Parts: sequence; structure tokens; C-alpha cells
Amino acid sequence: MTGAAGPVAVVVPCRNEARYLGGLLDALFAQTRLPDEVVIVDDGSTDGTAVAATEWARQRPDLAVRVVPGPGRGPAAAMNAGIRATEAETIIRLDGHSIPAPDYVDHCVHTLASAGGDAIVGGVWEVRPGDESPTAAAIAAVVSHPLGSGGAAYRQGGVGRDVETVPFGAYPRSLWESLGGYDEALAVNEDFDFNYRARRAGHRVVFEPSIRAVYFARPTLAALQLQYGRYGFWKRQMLRKDPRALHGRQVPPILVAPWLALVAALTILMPGPITGALAMLYPVGVLAGGVWIGAVRTVNPLAAAMALAIVHLSWSVGFWRGVFTAAR
Repeated sequence: MTGAAGPVAVVVPCRNEARYLGGLLDALFAQTRLPDEVVIVDDGSTDGTAVAATEWARQRPDLAVRVVPGPGRGPAAAMNAGIRATEAETIIRLDGHSIPAPDYVDHCVHTLASAGGDAIVGGVWEVRPGDESPTAAAIAAVVSHPLGSGGAAYRQGGVGRDVETVPFGAYPRSLWESLGGYDEALAVNEDFDFNYRARRAGHRVVFEPSIRAVYFARPTLAALQLQYGRYGFWKRQMLRKDPRALHGRQVPPILVAPWLALVAALTILMPGPITGALAMLYPVGVLAGGVWIGAVRTVNPLAAAMALAIVHLSWSVGFWRGVFTAAR
């Protein structure tokens, strides 16, 4: 494959990723095309993330790894700080709890060149459980299934094409500069916003399935609830900037919380077989979805149903919390 048109830096914004960081750095050290630099942005970790990265770098000096402090305001500000800390012409973003395939950097560079250089490229997340429990396995199955992800290409795979967003992303530094960097007002959804603004500015966002990385899902239902509640809340904040950023597949989960509230009110005020049937629609649908995912992905169907309900409801409640917060 062709080399990059200049130095390549992998920038990793992370907070409390000591558990996963060694696996990420091992994977980068095994790349068929080594990055010229790895910038770890430690954004206020309390678990020894910076120490773990520094110790790894001391033992393997053949890969240039630097640890820089982040401003402690989330991944958007951390990414901006990491990119400012390097002079590389090509930026590849990765997360601390990811493991890129051995040819990840090579494919990113090649796809970026094929796309004309002035684009954002990314690939497939292979979602794996955050630990060895049956619940973690069910969570990983749900967030990588169309019922839980809405059919996002990077979670399902498919053929290469232009898409609305890709995970992580590789792009020229000049594109980051032209967009003014990541929006530091967004604590979540900053990557979708970055890709959205790139598309609005006329740049391509390219999904290439040969670019593959392992992503570890949340290990518990409580962690999943917090994650998707934040996703929904910050999606609303992003839409305050530009309502056109709403995708059709995000409309159904927005309606989950108001639908359940409406059905509950009707059931109390007008009890009867019709309202009772309406009240059962969503629970039965979620249970059926859990059974389907459990059968296809060989995970516990009840845990899958619970995870599916949490994904939908947490995202919806988070979104409407953002609506009412803005109204106040």
C-alpha cells in the first residue's frame, strides 16, 4: 500500500484507560505501517493511565509515544490538545479502549489517499464485551445490532461508501484546521459533529470495511445507562447548533420516553383492554427483540432485552432532559 503524504500521528484522548491502554499500544506497535508518533492525551485520569503509557514507552522505544495533559473538559478538548501537540500531517484518532487490526494505519492511509486526501475515513467496529459476564456479552450484542445501533454502518459492516459518520476517523491536519477543530462545547457526540461539519463544508466521510478495530462495550447495565443517557443529552445539544444533523434512524428512540409516558397516563385515566394493549406494545416488542438478538448472537435473551430497553429509554430520556434543560 502507499505511504502517507507526510508523518502520521495517532491521537488518543483518554481518561482512566489504564486497563485497556497496554492492549492498544501493543496493537499499534504491531502495525504493518508504524505511525510516526502516538500522542496519548491524559484527560484527568485517576487510575494511573499516564504512568502506564509512560512505562510502556520506556520499554519499547521503537514506537514514539508521548503523553500530554488534557484540559479535563472531555474528548473534544483533549483531541484538540493532542493534535496541537504534534506536527504530523495525517491524524488518526483512536480511543484508549480500542484495539486496531494490524493493518489499521496502513488501510487508513491508503483509503485517505484514494478518497483524494481531503476527507475523513474510518471503518468497522468489532464490538466485544467489556468483561466476561453474560450481561456484558448481551450488551455487546445489542449495541452492535440494528435494533440497538439504528443500523450505523460502522457497527454492522457492509461495502465501502460515503456515510454520515465513522468512528475515530483519519483525516489530514489541514481539514481539522479548516473546521476550527473539535467543538469543545460538546462533551459527547463531538466526533459526529466534526464529521457533520466536514460534510457540510463539502468534504467526504468515507466508510471502508477493511479498516477494522475492536471496541469494548460497557460491561454493566448501569454503565450502559449512563453512556446512552449522555449520548441522548448531547445529541440534543448538537441539534441546537443545527437541527439538520438529526438522522431519521434517531427519531424512533426520541419518541420512546414520551410514548411510554402517554401510554402510562392513558392506562391510569382510561383503564381498559385498548389502553392495556397499548401499554404492552413496547415491553413485548423489546422482549421479542431480546429473544431475536439472543438467538442470533447466542447471548442471554433476557439480558439482551434489558440492555435494549436501557439503550432506547436512556437515550430518549437524555434527549428530552436536554430539551427541558435548554428551555429553562
